[in-house]
Amino acid sequence: FGGRVMVEISARVASRRHVARHTLRRLDERASAASRAVQPQQLLASALATSLALSGMINTPAIAAEAPMQAVQGFEEFAAKGGKMKADPNCFFNECKDQTTACFSNPACLKGITCLGNCRGEQLCATQCFARFGSEKLNDWLSCTLEEKQCVSTGVKQDTASFYETDVPPQISDFKPSDLEGKWYKVLGYNPKYDTYPCQLNTFTPDGAGGLNNDILFRVPKPDGSGSWQNNFVESMADDRGPQGKASMTVEGKMFGLTFHEQWYLVGKGDGYRVVAYRGDTQQGPYEGAFVFTRDKDAIGDAELRARVDASVRQAGLVPEQMVAIDNSCPDEGNTRAGVSSAEARKEKLEWKDVFELTEWFRPGTLKKDANFDPAKMM
Repeated sequence: FGGRVMVEISARVASRRHVARHTLRRLDERASAASRAVQPQQLLASALATSLALSGMINTPAIAAEAPMQAVQGFEEFAAKGGKMKADPNCFFNECKDQTTACFSNPACLKGITCLGNCRGEQLCATQCFARFGSEKLNDWLSCTLEEKQCVSTGVKQDTASFYETDVPPQISDFKPSDLEGKWYKVLGYNPKYDTYPCQLNTFTPDGAGGLNNDILFRVPKPDGSGSWQNNFVESMADDRGPQGKASMTVEGKMFGLTFHEQWYLVGKGDGYRVVAYRGDTQQGPYEGAFVFTRDKDAIGDAELRARVDASVRQAGLVPEQMVAIDNSCPDEGNTRAGVSSAEARKEKLEWKDVFELTEWFRPGTLKKDANFDPAKMM
């Protein structure tokens, strides 16, 4: 689910620091000229776009080579082929003026952005940043600048059609949406990037149109081991086979401001368990994985049930031994609600340490990456 979106966002804030000095001077001159004609919020947005370009996240059109017009599966493949991300600095404070003003005038929202920058593209770190500083202001800003108005873009068409066509896991023939209704614990996960966060409780309810709403609870561990952040979001599931006619259900959700799409394949079911393989995509590109639901969080310890689950996993073309047990012990100690605290949200001005952290956006590479960076310790 949301981890796939986090990969997309964290990949865009990954830093590549080797920038020629003459490029820096040109951008400085451009920013200096702009500063005589724009307001403070516009200056901050422009500085952000400039810093993103310098960090390797994007390249502004005036200094970047044009990307070849070709179909790609997502940003990850586009970058691998040497494509250059582009940004329109004016878009941040014109097309997304309200969202930029709301975020950049709120220290907590800005901290979310600087936290992501400190992660240098590492996915778990980015996940923890959202758990620590997530807010509607940050979601709205990401949604507008990266998805709705595409202030950052590749200029090429994304094509994932073949991903959903080839070697698709075989779904069982007698599946119906009601097979998923009720509460299920996710007890085994296949893809460690997305499927194995602890304490995953999924509650499926009919949506009145033949599909389901999936209300998901999961925890993100704090880096210092002191507990977890409790997360919650809802995704919509349609009783639809998908464009290729091969899915059990199609899924759409929005997390951290960005949209993801998935096709689920029910590859096994029995008394008290369901086995699901999936494929999905975001603007970052395609991804896939699998997981196992049980009614009882400890049921997978039953040898007979595990044998039936492994058979379904194997039939789907996956390796049962790669399924990882999910920690569903869920202690209360150290568990806090994800997102920025109410006290932080009410702050009206930056403190000195906030300004220091923002330096990395204005001059990427000024601060060396801290190997021990911990989003939980950002105050």
